Amino acid sequence: MQISLEIPEPLAAKLGALPDPQQFVIGLLTQSLDGGLGEDEWWQLLQEIDSVAVDTGVRDLAERHDHYLGAG
Repeated sequence: MQISLEIPEPLAAKLGALPDPQQFVIGLLTQSLDGGLGEDEWWQLLQEIDSVAVDTGVRDLAERHDHYLGAG
């Protein structure tokens, strides 16, 4: 199954900076379905994610995270 999400660009950029953004979103969806989050709760959750996101200034961090961690 393939699912496409349309999210605001600033949030997409922050999700893209995560080591495994797809797995992160899948985890959120799984927890939401199990916990029954409503639309307002989803937006609150996304705002909380946005509030802890850090702009590292590194444009390819998600793609080359192993390099920046010294493993590549």
